[in-house]
Amino acid sequence: MPNLYAVLAAVDAGAGYSVLPHSLCQEQLDSGRPARVHTPEEPPLDMLFLVRRPGSDANPDVLRVRDRRRAAARDW
Repeated sequence: MPNLYAVLAAVDAGAGYSVLPHSLCQEQLDSGRPARVHTPEEPPLDMLFLVRRPGSDANPDVLRVRDRRRAAARDW
């Protein structure tokens, strides 16, 4: 699937089930389609991991992505 909206459309059409963000499918949940099958006690965290190859610190583009992600995390 190209994105979560496509996953939601497939689930809504009866193609199976998925784990989707509540905010993405609130309208469908309110209408009863698709059905919620589980509500966790604590919602999952939104986390993003940046994985780098050893030695990639020599690449300025990798450092730029790392620094921007760190700044965004602090601002959030």
